Amino acid sequence: MNDKAKMRLYALTSIACLVWLVEAMVRDYKNGQMSSVLSIIFYACMLIVVLYTAYSALQIWKIKDKPENNHEGAN
Repeated sequence: MNDKAKMRLYALTSIACLVWLVEAMVRDYKNGQMSSVLSIIFYACMLIVVLYTAYSALQIWKIKDKPENNHEGAN
């Protein structure tokens, strides 16, 4: 898998997990279960996944945008 595919996969995973997290929070808010221990643990885990995958996608994107200077001095 090349870097572009990895970056897209990380970005899509981050977006999907963020949507899942928001949906779960809204559902739990309506049911009055937002402050239960299990809900808070789930929110924390999902937030870690969202942040990690978004960070990974950004890191690959930054690396992809840097010009390659590996062949400048090789003649």
